[in-house]
Amino acid sequence: MEGVVRAWLAQQCEMIPGVARGLVLLRPAEGGFPVQAARWPEGEREAPDLAATARTAVVQRRVIVNGANGHGRIAVPLPVTPGLSGVVALEIADPSGPEFRGAVDRLRSAAAWLGVLARGDAAKDRLLKVTELIGTSLEHDSFRGAATAVATELATQLLCDRVCIGFVQRGQMVVEALSHSATFDERSNLIRDLGLAMDEAADQDATVAHPSSSDALPRVERAHEHVARTYGSGSIWTVPVARGGRVIGAFSFERGQIQAVDAETVQLCEDTAALVGPILELKRAADARLLERWRESIRTLLSHLFGPEHPSLKLIAIAVVGLFLVLAFARTDYRIAADATLEGRVQRAVVAGLEGYIAEANSRAGDLVRKGQILGRLDARDLVLEQKKLLAYREQLRKEYREALAGHDRTQLNIRSAKLAQAEAELELISENLSRTRLIAPFDGIVVKGDLSQSLGSPVEKGTVLFEVAPLEGYRIILKVDERQIADMTRGARGELALTALPGHPLPLTVARITPVAVAEEGRNYFRVEASLDEGADSMRPGMEGVAKIRVGRRPLIWIWTHETVDWLRLWAWSFWP
Repeated sequence: MEGVVRAWLAQQCEMIPGVARGLVLLRPAEGGFPVQAARWPEGEREAPDLAATARTAVVQRRVIVNGANGHGRIAVPLPVTPGLSGVVALEIADPSGPEFRGAVDRLRSAAAWLGVLARGDAAKDRLLKVTELIGTSLEHDSFRGAATAVATELATQLLCDRVCIGFVQRGQMVVEALSHSATFDERSNLIRDLGLAMDEAADQDATVAHPSSSDALPRVERAHEHVARTYGSGSIWTVPVARGGRVIGAFSFERGQIQAVDAETVQLCEDTAALVGPILELKRAADARLLERWRESIRTLLSHLFGPEHPSLKLIAIAVVGLFLVLAFARTDYRIAADATLEGRVQRAVVAGLEGYIAEANSRAGDLVRKGQILGRLDARDLVLEQKKLLAYREQLRKEYREALAGHDRTQLNIRSAKLAQAEAELELISENLSRTRLIAPFDGIVVKGDLSQSLGSPVEKGTVLFEVAPLEGYRIILKVDERQIADMTRGARGELALTALPGHPLPLTVARITPVAVAEEGRNYFRVEASLDEGADSMRPGMEGVAKIRVGRRPLIWIWTHETVDWLRLWAWSFWP
């Protein structure tokens, strides 16, 4: 037997990560205190701390987990059987690592299998029964069907009047399945009292039986006694189901005869709970509704946060809470961002003063021009010919006027004088029209619109805008402010403008005017807001675009980042509110 134990211990120490030492104590056949039966690594000197932890587990007959001097120690009692009784203890180098947290469950399962191997033919029979129960649990897709089938099979094999299976919900046991019953009243007194009996075993993390055997450790069994006395059960025992270091459920068994349950039956029940219970729990989690899954996830998270383990999760939670507090109480400038366009404060249009054809194009959009500079010309050949014709006609009238004056012909003198005045007026009109054929810059500035170079020879109508000129000094900023933020905008608010062409040189500005008319663009409503620059830059040009941010007060950081989403949710909820 010792050879099997040594091989088993070596296998567990190699399979469980982080194990530094291992020790197995077995009780001699003649009785007495357990003595060392195996040590890993072989030839390693005795570890007093590990041996002391193992002896404590023997005395108290429960799992011992402790840590000291940077090492974690685990001691798990071995199953009490005719062939095996003792304790296995492991020392893990890093008690804070995930290996230490999962080692208890692994060692419990491995100890159960070692007990099965050590109990010979009885163990083989029990292993066969447990395997059949595993197959029964896997035959059903739903949790309720699998749990009822397992409970019924256990009741048949163990000659029990009733077997029930329960799992923890909201901190207490809830009966999920009864043998030979597909449905039952969850609010009945029987189901409630069975749940209390399961809680009693779960709180002690040990098998509780009534009546108990003479050599069993004393347990609290008031709830079990109440069930036996009230509902006529001769004996009742409950085996808890554990996973991940915590009790997740329990199996409860009832018989009619009044006698203590034998150790072999208890062992079969414990093996079944250890191997079949987690399978049923997985099926239960798979069948659970979404809300229940969330509730279970939250409960697990809270147990990790406020339990003795998972220090990294606690540090993350503290960091998240600290960040939230900083965001909730730290205040900073709340700035409204809006698309901005740079415009000249004055923008003059150069129009066609008469109908004609484009003859010259001397400037185009983007050119700097001086006052009086010719931007382009209209075709003036017809006007020049007309002017020459009128000049010749005027000279003829002047000659006739002098002849009438010399002949003292008053009648002809008056006629020639009127015709001469008419010719002078027509010449003056032609001169004015000739001046209008020249498109002249009204002041020093930049051409912001207009390019006639691709339209030479094209006709134009009188009054057609051909150029737009803006001065190089005196700009205004046109902001497009979203309607959701216009309520926070006030006249006189200050901010900065970052032009696309000058992203590294923000320019200070002041809100000058808020237009109370919304404009729809790209599926959203915007208000036109005008602002003036407090200072400019030499490289600025009308038509430049960028982003402006206007300071409208101080707000908490979390409000600045979430208020748009919160406002949208409030509006959405209000729209559905009756």
